[in-house]
Amino acid sequence: MAGCSRAAREPRVSEAQTPPPATAASTTVSPLPGHPPVTTSGVVAKFDSTNGVMVFQDGRSVKLTDQSQIVAAKTQQPIDPRAVRPGDRVVVQNALPVGLSSVAKGKRQRAATVAAVDQQNQLVRMTDGSTVRVSPSTRMTMGSGGQTIVLTDLRPGDEVIIVMEEMAPAVSSSSATTGSSATTGTQTSMNAGSRSTTGSPSELPRNVITGAPSDPSDANELIVFREAQAP
Repeated sequence: MAGCSRAAREPRVSEAQTPPPATAASTTVSPLPGHPPVTTSGVVAKFDSTNGVMVFQDGRSVKLTDQSQIVAAKTQQPIDPRAVRPGDRVVVQNALPVGLSSVAKGKRQRAATVAAVDQQNQLVRMTDGSTVRVSPSTRMTMGSGGQTIVLTDLRPGDEVIIVMEEMAPAVSSSSATTGSSATTGTQTSMNAGSRSTTGSPSELPRNVITGAPSDPSDANELIVFREAQAP
């Protein structure tokens, strides 16, 4: 009887178990500074419901906010975050992208989705209205550290991480003027009687405005993510 009682208390191995939610230990990540929310898709690897951080199987991560929404990739129906499971193919709307850890420090990263490819001019137009120039030195891979590809392999709908060189802070005209005056002050005083202290237009410091939003940005690296269609 004791043996029967013990067997009755032990759970059966054959009983169906509900798959655990795609939760993970608390993960601390920082979204890309100043990056606007994006819509992205992928297969869930894990989801930290505490911090709202979702990690995809291809290595990308996003941080959900109060404005974010998760929908099923196939049906486009909203999914309760508590119901997300590993292996789910989802679309996350209005989420903040997290930079890839595989990218060298000091590089800027930006997440975007390809809208069109201009092969002739070596330009890639994104759905957010920006344009990226792909030069002969631009490294393109399918996934982080994946197979090398070329511009002709790119197609609309591909999600990309654009890697660019960090821009040096611009020097304001007031700083340039102060520095110029400090350097040439003695010479100006000595020559004040013989010539005017006002320089010619070509000698005066000027503000050079570059990198306007409408200008193409040169990509140092283009990392492409393309999810295979679900069967």
